[in-house]
Amino acid sequence: MERGIILSSRVRLARNIDGLPFKGINISPISAKAMEVLRTQGSYTVYPMTALSPLEQTRLVERHLISNELIDCGGLAIIRSDNKISIMIGEEDHIREQCILSGLQLKEAYGELKYIDKTLCDAMGFAYDQNYGYLTSCLTNVGTGMRASVMMFLPALTLTGSLNRCISGVTRLNMAVRGVYGEGSKAEGYVYQISNQKTLGITENDIVASVENVVNHIVESELRAREALMQSDPAGLKDRILRSYGILTNCYMITKSEFMELIAFVKLGIYYNILECSDPSELDDLIIDIQPASLCLKKGRRLDGGERDKVRASMCDVIKQTVNIKED
Repeated sequence: MERGIILSSRVRLARNIDGLPFKGINISPISAKAMEVLRTQGSYTVYPMTALSPLEQTRLVERHLISNELIDCGGLAIIRSDNKISIMIGEEDHIREQCILSGLQLKEAYGELKYIDKTLCDAMGFAYDQNYGYLTSCLTNVGTGMRASVMMFLPALTLTGSLNRCISGVTRLNMAVRGVYGEGSKAEGYVYQISNQKTLGITENDIVASVENVVNHIVESELRAREALMQSDPAGLKDRILRSYGILTNCYMITKSEFMELIAFVKLGIYYNILECSDPSELDDLIIDIQPASLCLKKGRRLDGGERDKVRASMCDVIKQTVNIKED
Protein backbone atom coordinates (compact mmCIF):
# COMPACT_ATOMS: atom_id res chain seq x y z
CA MET A 1 0.00 0.00 0.00
CA GLU A 2 1.39 3.42 -0.98
CA ARG A 3 2.81 5.10 2.09
CA GLY A 4 1.46 8.55 2.83
CA ILE A 5 -1.93 8.17 1.17
CA ILE A 6 -3.52 6.07 3.91
CA LEU A 7 -2.89 7.82 7.22
CA SER A 8 -4.90 5.86 9.78
CA SER A 9 -7.72 3.37 10.37
CA ARG A 10 -10.47 3.61 12.95
CA VAL A 11 -13.16 1.19 14.07
CA ARG A 12 -15.94 2.46 16.32
CA LEU A 13 -18.70 0.44 17.99
CA ALA A 14 -21.91 1.98 19.41
CA ARG A 15 -23.41 0.14 22.39
CA ASN A 16 -26.20 0.62 24.97
CA ILE A 17 -26.85 -1.13 28.26
CA ASP A 18 -29.79 -3.54 28.08
CA GLY A 19 -32.83 -2.38 30.05
CA LEU A 20 -31.75 1.27 30.44
CA PRO A 21 -33.25 4.28 28.62
CA PHE A 22 -30.99 5.55 25.87
CA LYS A 23 -31.12 9.13 27.19
CA GLY A 24 -31.18 10.93 30.52
CA ILE A 25 -29.36 8.37 32.65
CA ASN A 26 -26.67 8.63 35.29
CA ILE A 27 -23.43 7.60 33.58
CA SER A 28 -21.44 7.16 36.80
CA PRO A 29 -22.36 3.48 37.35
CA ILE A 30 -21.60 2.71 33.68
CA SER A 31 -18.21 4.43 33.77
CA ALA A 32 -17.29 2.80 37.09
CA LYS A 33 -18.13 -0.66 35.74
CA ALA A 34 -16.32 -0.01 32.47
CA MET A 35 -13.20 1.14 34.31
CA GLU A 36 -13.33 -1.93 36.54
CA VAL A 37 -13.28 -4.12 33.43
CA LEU A 38 -10.68 -2.13 31.50
CA ARG A 39 -8.12 -1.81 34.30
CA THR A 40 -7.47 -5.55 33.97
CA GLN A 41 -6.54 -5.08 30.30
CA GLY A 42 -4.07 -2.23 30.33
CA SER A 43 -3.29 1.26 31.57
CA TYR A 44 -6.28 3.59 31.19
CA THR A 45 -6.99 7.16 32.31
CA VAL A 46 -10.45 8.61 32.98
CA TYR A 47 -11.27 12.04 31.51
CA PRO A 48 -14.58 13.47 32.81
CA MET A 49 -15.58 16.31 30.46
CA THR A 50 -16.88 18.37 33.38
CA ALA A 51 -13.46 18.26 35.04
CA LEU A 52 -11.52 19.39 31.95
CA SER A 53 -10.92 22.92 30.72
CA PRO A 54 -12.27 23.83 27.26
CA LEU A 55 -8.70 23.69 25.93
CA GLU A 56 -8.13 20.21 27.35
CA GLN A 57 -11.42 19.04 25.87
CA THR A 58 -10.57 20.46 22.44
CA ARG A 59 -7.11 18.90 22.44
CA LEU A 60 -8.72 15.47 22.83
CA VAL A 61 -10.94 16.26 19.82
CA GLU A 62 -7.90 17.42 17.82
CA ARG A 63 -6.28 14.06 18.53
CA HIS A 64 -9.45 12.19 17.48
CA LEU A 65 -9.79 10.62 20.91
CA ILE A 66 -13.27 12.02 21.61
CA SER A 67 -16.08 13.73 19.71
CA ASN A 68 -17.48 17.24 20.14
CA GLU A 69 -20.77 15.56 21.03
CA LEU A 70 -19.18 13.99 24.12
CA ILE A 71 -18.25 17.47 25.32
CA ASP A 72 -21.77 18.79 24.66
CA CYS A 73 -23.27 15.87 26.59
CA GLY A 74 -20.90 16.29 29.54
CA GLY A 75 -19.79 12.69 29.15
CA LEU A 76 -16.62 10.89 30.08
CA ALA A 77 -13.75 9.25 28.20
CA ILE A 78 -11.58 6.32 29.26
CA ILE A 79 -8.41 6.36 27.16
CA ARG A 80 -5.61 3.81 27.02
CA SER A 81 -2.09 5.11 27.62
CA ASP A 82 -1.04 4.49 23.99
CA ASN A 83 -4.04 6.54 22.72
CA LYS A 84 -5.10 3.67 20.46
CA ILE A 85 -8.20 2.75 22.46
CA SER A 86 -10.80 5.28 23.60
CA ILE A 87 -14.10 4.49 25.31
CA MET A 88 -16.64 7.34 25.32
CA ILE A 89 -19.46 7.12 27.84
CA GLY A 90 -22.60 9.24 27.75
CA GLU A 91 -22.39 10.49 24.18
CA GLU A 92 -25.22 9.68 21.73
CA ASP A 93 -25.12 6.08 23.02
CA HIS A 94 -24.22 4.82 26.48
CA ILE A 95 -20.87 3.53 25.25
CA ARG A 96 -18.83 4.18 22.13
CA GLU A 97 -15.66 2.14 21.79
CA GLN A 98 -13.00 3.01 19.25
CA CYS A 99 -9.60 1.82 18.15
CA ILE A 100 -7.29 3.93 15.96
CA LEU A 101 -4.20 2.46 14.28
CA SER A 102 -1.80 3.89 11.71
CA GLY A 103 -2.03 2.94 8.04
CA LEU A 104 -4.56 0.46 6.66
CA GLN A 105 -5.22 -1.75 9.69
CA LEU A 106 -8.98 -2.08 9.89
CA LYS A 107 -8.84 -5.84 10.53
CA GLU A 108 -6.32 -5.33 13.32
CA ALA A 109 -8.32 -2.46 14.84
CA TYR A 110 -11.51 -4.51 14.86
CA GLY A 111 -9.64 -7.53 16.23
CA GLU A 112 -8.40 -5.50 19.20
CA LEU A 113 -11.74 -3.80 19.79
CA LYS A 114 -13.68 -7.05 19.46
CA TYR A 115 -12.04 -8.47 22.58
CA ILE A 116 -12.71 -5.31 24.59
CA ASP A 117 -16.30 -5.21 23.36
CA LYS A 118 -16.93 -8.81 24.42
CA THR A 119 -15.42 -8.21 27.84
CA LEU A 120 -17.59 -5.14 28.41
CA CYS A 121 -20.68 -6.93 27.12
CA ASP A 122 -20.11 -9.91 29.43
CA ALA A 123 -19.84 -7.57 32.40
CA MET A 124 -22.62 -5.11 31.55
CA GLY A 125 -25.01 -6.66 29.00
CA PHE A 126 -25.67 -4.74 25.77
CA ALA A 127 -29.07 -4.09 24.19
CA TYR A 128 -29.39 -6.60 21.35
CA ASP A 129 -32.26 -7.84 19.19
CA GLN A 130 -32.12 -11.18 17.37
CA ASN A 131 -33.62 -9.64 14.22
CA TYR A 132 -31.97 -6.22 14.17
CA GLY A 133 -28.71 -6.64 16.06
CA TYR A 134 -27.32 -4.03 18.46
CA LEU A 135 -29.84 -1.32 19.35
CA THR A 136 -28.62 2.27 19.13
CA SER A 137 -29.95 5.79 19.60
CA CYS A 138 -29.57 6.57 15.90
CA LEU A 139 -31.30 4.20 13.49
CA THR A 140 -28.39 4.43 11.03
CA ASN A 141 -26.21 2.59 13.56
CA VAL A 142 -28.61 -0.27 14.33
CA GLY A 143 -27.22 -3.69 13.44
CA THR A 144 -23.51 -4.03 13.95
CA GLY A 145 -23.25 -0.55 15.47
CA MET A 146 -19.95 -0.31 13.58
CA ARG A 147 -18.32 2.55 11.75
CA ALA A 148 -15.09 1.58 10.02
CA SER A 149 -13.21 4.57 8.63
CA VAL A 150 -9.90 5.34 6.98
CA MET A 151 -8.17 8.73 6.90
CA MET A 152 -6.70 9.44 3.46
CA PHE A 153 -4.42 12.14 2.02
CA LEU A 154 -5.84 12.91 -1.44
CA PRO A 155 -4.27 16.11 -2.82
CA ALA A 156 -4.01 15.03 -6.46
CA LEU A 157 -7.63 13.91 -6.75
CA THR A 158 -8.64 17.27 -5.29
CA LEU A 159 -6.31 19.43 -7.40
CA THR A 160 -7.16 17.66 -10.68
CA GLY A 161 -10.91 18.03 -10.02
CA SER A 162 -11.41 14.26 -9.98
CA LEU A 163 -12.54 13.97 -6.37
CA ASN A 164 -16.24 14.64 -6.97
CA ARG A 165 -16.43 11.79 -9.45
CA CYS A 166 -14.64 9.57 -6.94
CA ILE A 167 -17.05 10.58 -4.15
CA SER A 168 -20.02 9.86 -6.39
CA GLY A 169 -18.77 6.33 -7.00
CA VAL A 170 -18.03 5.77 -3.32
CA THR A 171 -21.52 6.95 -2.32
CA ARG A 172 -23.12 4.38 -4.62
CA LEU A 173 -21.24 1.72 -2.64
CA ASN A 174 -22.84 2.85 0.64
CA MET A 175 -19.72 4.71 1.73
CA ALA A 176 -19.37 8.30 2.97
CA VAL A 177 -16.57 10.81 2.36
CA ARG A 178 -16.18 13.43 5.09
CA GLY A 179 -13.65 15.91 6.43
CA VAL A 180 -10.92 15.36 9.00
CA TYR A 181 -13.24 15.48 12.01
CA GLY A 182 -16.20 13.63 10.52
CA GLU A 183 -19.62 14.82 9.40
CA GLY A 184 -19.81 18.54 8.66
CA SER A 185 -16.06 19.16 8.98
CA LYS A 186 -13.64 20.44 6.33
CA ALA A 187 -11.02 18.40 4.52
CA GLU A 188 -8.05 20.37 5.85
CA GLY A 189 -4.78 19.67 4.07
CA TYR A 190 -6.58 17.47 1.50
CA VAL A 191 -7.32 14.84 4.17
CA TYR A 192 -10.61 12.94 3.93
CA GLN A 193 -12.33 10.28 5.98
CA ILE A 194 -13.85 7.30 4.15
CA SER A 195 -16.38 5.22 6.11
CA ASN A 196 -19.25 2.79 5.74
CA GLN A 197 -22.85 3.98 5.91
CA LYS A 198 -24.61 0.62 6.10
CA THR A 199 -24.63 -1.21 9.44
CA LEU A 200 -27.80 -3.33 9.23
CA GLY A 201 -28.01 -6.72 7.50
CA ILE A 202 -24.26 -7.04 7.13
CA THR A 203 -21.51 -8.50 9.31
CA GLU A 204 -18.60 -6.64 10.89
CA ASN A 205 -16.13 -8.53 8.70
CA ASP A 206 -18.13 -7.58 5.60
CA ILE A 207 -17.96 -3.91 6.59
CA VAL A 208 -14.19 -4.06 7.09
CA ALA A 209 -13.72 -5.84 3.75
CA SER A 210 -15.94 -3.41 1.83
CA VAL A 211 -14.22 -0.32 3.27
CA GLU A 212 -10.79 -1.78 2.51
CA ASN A 213 -11.86 -2.54 -1.05
CA VAL A 214 -13.07 1.02 -1.63
CA VAL A 215 -9.93 2.48 -0.04
CA ASN A 216 -7.69 0.40 -2.31
CA HIS A 217 -9.53 1.71 -5.37
CA ILE A 218 -9.19 5.29 -4.12
CA VAL A 219 -5.45 4.77 -3.63
CA GLU A 220 -5.17 3.65 -7.26
CA SER A 221 -7.15 6.70 -8.38
CA GLU A 222 -4.96 9.05 -6.32
CA LEU A 223 -1.78 7.54 -7.80
CA ARG A 224 -3.11 8.02 -11.35
CA ALA A 225 -4.07 11.60 -10.47
CA ARG A 226 -0.57 12.25 -9.16
CA GLU A 227 0.89 11.09 -12.46
CA ALA A 228 -1.50 13.37 -14.35
CA LEU A 229 -0.73 16.30 -12.06
CA MET A 230 3.00 16.02 -12.69
CA GLN A 231 2.60 15.52 -16.44
CA SER A 232 0.30 18.52 -16.87
CA ASP A 233 2.68 21.13 -15.40
CA PRO A 234 5.89 19.70 -13.88
CA ALA A 235 7.63 23.07 -13.54
CA GLY A 236 4.62 24.71 -11.94
CA LEU A 237 4.12 21.85 -9.51
CA LYS A 238 7.79 21.83 -8.51
CA ASP A 239 7.67 25.59 -7.99
CA ARG A 240 4.62 25.31 -5.74
CA ILE A 241 6.24 22.54 -3.70
CA LEU A 242 9.48 24.47 -3.20
CA ARG A 243 7.62 27.71 -2.41
CA SER A 244 5.61 25.82 0.22
CA TYR A 245 8.80 24.42 1.73
CA GLY A 246 10.41 27.86 1.67
CA ILE A 247 7.52 29.57 3.45
CA LEU A 248 7.21 26.89 6.13
CA THR A 249 10.92 26.94 6.92
CA ASN A 250 11.23 30.73 6.98
CA CYS A 251 7.91 32.13 8.22
CA TYR A 252 7.55 34.26 11.35
CA MET A 253 3.76 33.80 11.58
CA ILE A 254 1.46 31.28 9.93
CA THR A 255 -2.24 30.50 10.28
CA LYS A 256 -3.52 26.98 10.72
CA SER A 257 -5.25 26.94 7.31
CA GLU A 258 -2.13 28.17 5.49
CA PHE A 259 0.04 25.66 7.34
CA MET A 260 -2.26 22.78 6.37
CA GLU A 261 -2.22 23.85 2.71
CA LEU A 262 1.57 24.21 2.57
CA ILE A 263 2.42 21.04 4.49
CA ALA A 264 0.30 19.12 2.00
CA PHE A 265 2.57 20.30 -0.82
CA VAL A 266 5.67 19.45 1.21
CA LYS A 267 4.32 15.91 1.58
CA LEU A 268 3.65 15.83 -2.17
CA GLY A 269 7.25 16.96 -2.72
CA ILE A 270 8.46 14.00 -0.70
CA TYR A 271 6.34 11.67 -2.83
CA TYR A 272 7.76 13.12 -6.07
CA ASN A 273 11.35 12.94 -4.71
CA ILE A 274 11.68 16.71 -5.00
CA LEU A 275 12.16 16.76 -1.23
CA GLU A 276 13.60 14.09 1.06
CA CYS A 277 12.48 13.43 4.61
CA SER A 278 14.41 11.56 7.28
CA ASP A 279 11.30 10.79 9.37
CA PRO A 280 7.80 11.31 7.85
CA SER A 281 6.17 10.53 11.21
CA GLU A 282 7.61 13.82 12.51
CA LEU A 283 5.43 15.69 10.00
CA ASP A 284 2.33 13.74 11.05
CA ASP A 285 3.03 14.59 14.70
CA LEU A 286 3.60 18.24 13.80
CA ILE A 287 0.20 18.47 12.10
CA ILE A 288 -1.43 17.49 15.39
CA ASP A 289 0.83 19.65 17.57
CA ILE A 290 0.10 22.90 15.67
CA GLN A 291 -3.67 22.66 16.24
CA PRO A 292 -5.04 25.60 18.32
CA ALA A 293 -5.77 23.88 21.64
CA SER A 294 -2.54 21.88 21.54
CA LEU A 295 -0.57 25.10 20.99
CA CYS A 296 -2.23 26.85 23.91
CA LEU A 297 -1.65 23.93 26.26
CA LYS A 298 1.97 23.74 25.13
CA LYS A 299 2.39 27.35 26.29
CA GLY A 300 0.29 26.83 29.40
CA ARG A 301 -2.24 29.56 28.65
CA ARG A 302 -4.85 30.69 26.16
CA LEU A 303 -3.26 32.44 23.17
CA ASP A 304 -4.89 34.87 20.78
CA GLY A 305 -4.75 34.26 17.03
CA GLY A 306 -1.55 36.21 16.43
CA GLU A 307 0.25 34.52 19.30
CA ARG A 308 -0.78 31.08 18.02
CA ASP A 309 0.47 31.97 14.54
CA LYS A 310 3.90 32.90 15.94
CA VAL A 311 4.21 29.74 18.04
CA ARG A 312 3.05 27.63 15.09
CA ALA A 313 5.72 29.20 12.86
CA SER A 314 8.43 28.50 15.43
CA MET A 315 7.42 24.85 15.53
CA CYS A 316 8.12 24.57 11.80
CA ASP A 317 11.78 24.12 12.76
CA VAL A 318 10.89 20.42 12.75
CA ILE A 319 10.53 20.69 8.97
CA LYS A 320 14.01 22.23 8.68
CA GLN A 321 15.42 19.36 10.72
CA THR A 322 13.73 16.50 8.85
CA VAL A 323 13.10 17.70 5.28
CA ASN A 324 15.65 18.80 2.68
CA ILE A 325 15.59 19.76 -0.97
CA LYS A 326 16.82 16.81 -2.99
CA GLU A 327 19.64 17.55 -5.41
CA ASP A 328 18.82 17.01 -9.10
